[in-house]
Amino acid sequence: MTAAMSANSETFEVSTPSPREIRMTRLFQAPRRLVFEAMTRPEHVRQWWGCLGEGYSVPACEIDLRPGGTWRVVHRHPKGEHMFYGVYREIAAPERLVYTETFDQFPDTELVVTAAFAEEGRGTRLTVTVICPSEPVRDGVIQSGMARGAATGYDRLEDLVARLAPGP
Repeated sequence: MTAAMSANSETFEVSTPSPREIRMTRLFQAPRRLVFEAMTRPEHVRQWWGCLGEGYSVPACEIDLRPGGTWRVVHRHPKGEHMFYGVYREIAAPERLVYTETFDQFPDTELVVTAAFAEEGRGTRLTVTVICPSEPVRDGVIQSGMARGAATGYDRLEDLVARLAPGP
């Protein structure tokens, strides 16, 4: 399935509201409890995170979902593997997650991510705010193709929550 075929692809937006901030929003056609679960359970994260097409996968995903708990995702792609990891700072299921994120190629650069899950009609509006240590880091993250990868990952997440949702 291509990204353009996923429900609500057109609702994905990226902005830079301040010199250190990236904000992404996306509407999902699923209850927020289900979107929250799909973003916090390893067996679900493996199915959507970084799965950008042929040759992409998540061979390892570890999540210790508690304040102070750690997470780690190994992202396999056609040119190799990379790891992302961090620590959960705040968990208010199913409304909010706050955690750090570090990319193994830049181990001294820690991002702070806040994911807010708001009920909107029959769906969930996800707002992800990323605070970078500096404007050059923010710009580097944007230039890395992060928005394209996030958009595709969120399309896969939409497909996953559609499969997980109980029938009519």
